[in-house]
Amino acid sequence: VAHALLRLANQTGRKTDSGIEIDFPISRQDIAEMTGTTLHTVSRLLSKWEDNGIIVSGRQKVTVKDAHRLVVLAENRNKR
Repeated sequence: VAHALLRLANQTGRKTDSGIEIDFPISRQDIAEMTGTTLHTVSRLLSKWEDNGIIVSGRQKVTVKDAHRLVVLAENRNKR
């Protein structure tokens, strides 16, 4: 899921004051289908990452606030 968000941010991202906004409507279900996982898993991950200040998600909108931390998650370099 982290890889997918990074790829989308890289391909369609638009820099804003709050981070890199994925510049088209995307739902949690879309992300689940794109990554071959469940809606529940995507919702759980995005909520956790939002609580940790890595992303901001809203209605069909995701903004990456801390791309470096998302890369660390994507590469599984974190201990947890």
